[in-house]
Amino acid sequence: MVPTESAYHQALFYYYQGSYVEAVDTLALHLKTQPDDPSGWELKGVLCHALCDFAPGKEALEYALSLQGLSISGQLALADCYAQVDQPELAIDVYCHLAQLPILDGEVLARLARGLGIVGQYALAADVCQRACHAEPDSHNARYGVAFYMSKAGYPAELIEPILVGVIAMAPQIFFYRVALVTVLTRQNKTQQAYLAVADASLDELTSLKCACCLKRLAQIFHDAGDTRRASVCRERLGASQPSRDV
Repeated sequence: MVPTESAYHQALFYYYQGSYVEAVDTLALHLKTQPDDPSGWELKGVLCHALCDFAPGKEALEYALSLQGLSISGQLALADCYAQVDQPELAIDVYCHLAQLPILDGEVLARLARGLGIVGQYALAADVCQRACHAEPDSHNARYGVAFYMSKAGYPAELIEPILVGVIAMAPQIFFYRVALVTVLTRQNKTQQAYLAVADASLDELTSLKCACCLKRLAQIFHDAGDTRRASVCRERLGASQPSRDV
């Protein structure tokens, strides 16, 4: 058995190792002897969140918050717990508060943007992704996030197009970025440019797609361009497709 005085640190070690179940079991020993330790309750809430046990996670984090302030990670976990247990207003409050903080860590900003997107705060999510771009100038993921959330927020396609062109220049190996560009070009009726963006798509790239809307759009683009082989591949993939994640 782990000595009670080291149980918290052992649980923290398990957490950082990704051994969440072991961390929960070890942390229970610590909280049994120190039931009002805010750090212990915050860790319990973060662990419950990581295990998708959102209601107990919310309760643990709220109790930790009543004892002292939460860390940024704790606040992100609490906000997502609120979102997952159908308390979106509380989630929005926490996410919007975090968006006002001078956070510089690119990974934390990415988590914050995802959370804002979940609760429909798309314009603010785009702003947070823009901050992530400044924090990590070489991150194509952050730049794609700007385009993605700008699109969700209803920004004009002509403003999103150059961002995606830049993203593709940074990471030409990621086929989905070109698919996203096709979506934006199609919205502007630039069908020829849309076809040229994916005209050299390989069979592996096309079969990697799971988004139904993307596949339907590509099938039409290829069909209109007379590219029957690629159009056929896209139509065949539609049977194994999933809901859209369109730009």
